[in-house]
Amino acid sequence: MKNKEYTSTHHILKYIGIFGSVEALKILANLSRGKITAFFLGPLGAGLIAIYQNILDVINSCTNIGLETASIQQLSEIDSRTNQHEVAAMACVIRTWSMTVAFLALTICILASTTFSNLFFNDSATHFNVLLLAPATFLTPIAAGECAILKGMHKLKRVATVELICAIGAVVSTLAIYSILGINGILLTINVCIAISAIVHLYFCTQIMPYHVDFLSAETWRKGMPLLKFGIPYAATAIMAAVTTTTLYHIIQTTDEVGLYKNGYALIMYYVGVIFSSYSIDYFPRLTSACHDTELKTRTVNKQIHVSFTITTPLVMLFILALPITIPLLYTKEFMPMAGICVMAGLFQLHRAVALPLEYVSLAHGHSWLFLILESTYNLLVMGTAYLMYGLWGLPGMGMALSTVAVVNTVILGIVNNYFYHIRISRNNWMTIIVGSCLVVTIMILCCTDNMSLQFGAGIPITLLTAAYSYMTLKRGLKEEEL
Repeated sequence: MKNKEYTSTHHILKYIGIFGSVEALKILANLSRGKITAFFLGPLGAGLIAIYQNILDVINSCTNIGLETASIQQLSEIDSRTNQHEVAAMACVIRTWSMTVAFLALTICILASTTFSNLFFNDSATHFNVLLLAPATFLTPIAAGECAILKGMHKLKRVATVELICAIGAVVSTLAIYSILGINGILLTINVCIAISAIVHLYFCTQIMPYHVDFLSAETWRKGMPLLKFGIPYAATAIMAAVTTTTLYHIIQTTDEVGLYKNGYALIMYYVGVIFSSYSIDYFPRLTSACHDTELKTRTVNKQIHVSFTITTPLVMLFILALPITIPLLYTKEFMPMAGICVMAGLFQLHRAVALPLEYVSLAHGHSWLFLILESTYNLLVMGTAYLMYGLWGLPGMGMALSTVAVVNTVILGIVNNYFYHIRISRNNWMTIIVGSCLVVTIMILCCTDNMSLQFGAGIPITLLTAAYSYMTLKRGLKEEEL
C-alpha cells in the first residue's frame, strides 16, 4: 500500500461510503426488527431480549479469547497474494481454535445455566430458558472465526455482502416468529438469527478458503499461541464490558426501563455505526501496517479522526433534533421515555469519532494488555458515573453518564497514546473537537426545553450551517490531495 493511501481523505471516505452504505441497510434492518419487537412484545419483551442477549454476551466473552480481533491482526500481516499457503495454514488455525471455543461456550452454558438464572432473574426455575441459548453460544464463535478470515484477507466486498444477507435474514425470521409465537418466541428468534449468521459466513468464506480443522496437529496449536497471548487480555476486556452491561441493568429499577435503555443505547450505536463500520475492516489493518513508522502512524490516526469527526458532528446534531419523530416511527409511543437517554448521550456519540481511532492503536501494536487497562478504566468510570446519575436523574442520567465518561476517555486516550506511541492529536483536531462538542451541547440544551419552536427554530439552522462547513472542509481536503 502506498503511503498516501494511509492518510488519504479519499481513501477513508471511499470505505466509509462502501461500508457506511451497507451499515445503513443493516441499521434499517435492525430498526425494522426493533419495530417488530416493539409492536409484538412492547418494552417488557424488549427488556427480556436485552437480558438474554446479555447472558449470551457474558458466555461468549468468557470463552472467545479475543479470537476475532487477534485473527484479523495476524492475517493482516500476511500478503494473501503471494503467501496463499501461509494464509491457508492460518485459516486452519483460526477455525480449529474457533471450534474449540464453540464447544467450551456450549459447555459453560449447560453447566452454569442455574447460576445465570439466579444472577439475571433471581429465580433458578428459569435455568431451562438459559439452556435454550446453547445453540447460539455454540454458533457465535464459528461465525466470528469465518468473519475474521474474510476481514483479515481484505475480502471487503464479500464481508459487506455477508453482513447484508444476515441482516435481511434476521428481519424475516424475527417477523415470522414473533407474529406467530409473540413473547414465547424470543429464544427461538435469538438462535435462528445466529444460525443464519453462521451459515452465511461459512458459505461465503469456504468458497475462497475450503473449511479445514486439525485438532491433532501440534503445529496448529503452536501457531494459535500468539492468538491466545494477544486474545486473553482482549477477552478480559469483553468480559468487563459484559459485566458493565449487567451492572447497568441491575442499576435500572424495572425490566421495562431495561428495555428502554437497551433500545435507546442500540439506537445511538446503530446511528453512528454508519461512520465507524469501516474501522475494523479498513482502518485497523491499515493502522497495523503503519506501525513501523511513527510519523506515518500519527498522520494515519489524525486523518481518521479528522474525517470521522467532521462527518459525525452534523449527523449527531440531526439525530438529536429528530428524536421526537423517529422514536414513534421506529418503535411506538411507549418508547418515548428513551428520548432522554438519546439526547443526553450526544457527546458519547460524538466522541466515539475520536476514541475509536485511538483505541485501535494499542491493538495494532499487539499491546492487548494496555487495551485491557484502558477499557477497564472506561467501564469502571461508566458504572460509577451511571450509578450516581441514574439515582439523580433517572434514565436521562444514564445518557449523561455515557457523555461524561466519553469526554474523560478522550483525554485519557490522548495522553496514553502520546506517552506510549508518541502519537499526538494535532492542534487543528483538538480545536475541531472542542468546537464540535460545544455545538452538540447547544443542541442538547435546546432539546431539553419544552419549547418546540425554539428547538427547531434555532437547532435546524445551527445543524445546517455545521453540515455545510463539514462538506466544504472535506471537499477542500479532497482538492488538496489531487494537487
